[in-house]
Amino acid sequence: PCFIISRNPFPILSTALKRSRRQRRRSVSNLSTILETCSSEEMSIQGNVAYPRRPVPLEDYPSRDVIFHVTGGGFFAHTIAGDLPYLIDWSAVTNAVVICPEYDLLPDHCFPVAINQITDIYCSLVSGDAAALLGFRTDKVIITGESVGGNLGVALCVKLCSDGLVNVNATSQTQTKIDKSSNDKEQCDPSTAKKIEPISSSFNFDEENHGGKTPVRLPDAIMLCCPALNLSLASSPSRVRGGGDPVLPGGLILAISDAYLPPSLGVPKDSPIASPYFAPDEILTHFPPTCLYASSTDPLLDDSVNFNTRLRRLGVESNLHVVHNMPHAYWGLGTAGFPEAKQVQRECESWLIEQLSNGRHKSVKKTKYGSNET
Repeated sequence: PCFIISRNPFPILSTALKRSRRQRRRSVSNLSTILETCSSEEMSIQGNVAYPRRPVPLEDYPSRDVIFHVTGGGFFAHTIAGDLPYLIDWSAVTNAVVICPEYDLLPDHCFPVAINQITDIYCSLVSGDAAALLGFRTDKVIITGESVGGNLGVALCVKLCSDGLVNVNATSQTQTKIDKSSNDKEQCDPSTAKKIEPISSSFNFDEENHGGKTPVRLPDAIMLCCPALNLSLASSPSRVRGGGDPVLPGGLILAISDAYLPPSLGVPKDSPIASPYFAPDEILTHFPPTCLYASSTDPLLDDSVNFNTRLRRLGVESNLHVVHNMPHAYWGLGTAGFPEAKQVQRECESWLIEQLSNGRHKSVKKTKYGSNET
């Protein structure tokens, strides 16, 4: 399931969602009757509901920009309630639809359940498979996220490249690849969890293995706040200084890491999809424009600094903004009246508008905000 937010009137989306709700109210017994009158090629099964598979050509749907927002919450909860006020503001100023996927949580679902679900939803959006359900086709896409939502947002881009789902050209390198197929009820059980195995990949789209489908694309931009890019337990100066953070104390980092990547799973904590901080240069060089926000007291500050440095060294347009004396994952504090967070929200809105207007850029350039530190 996803939360779908549109601040400005969008009758087509409203009609499509109402139609979806009516279909979901139908009993399972009606499903067989529907399927008897339509071939499997004409229907798409989602749960117990059959939807027409693109009853009209994709190009006939209206296009709409999408902000694909992945919530934080330490993989144990979703923070949609705290994120909602600024997400509504983002939708209002950009005229974009905000889509927040509700991925499965700990303790029942550990890695790689959440990232597989995020990937499936994203691919459905950008490929057009969700157009019949939503009533529009996706134009530009910006990924946003806080804390572990930032982890999943960056891991999504890494996974799209390493699984050959996007059409990029890169050098061959031994990679860690996760079996993309994942049952929604996949449990955090070492005996049933998908195993990770090294493969040799050139990160190229494989038409033969994907049935000749058009490859999906990377997002047009990424904007993150205090992303949990590194789930390894290696110490760093910011993790030592920020051990008493009121939102993410040191002990909680350990608990999240061990729960999401339990030792019995056999997945190293520096796996590039579990900890995209360790993604290889061959993948990061294809990243879209990236905007990172951090706090001077955030225990994850050093990870954001190092990740931003790597992206810039690879020629990716990336900028880091560090706000003083704010806790981990502070985007939502603008609603509570914190002036620093209010200023950050104004900057986020300007950056979103700029990226949706200009599209993807290839070279590094300074943003309108000037210095990398605010």
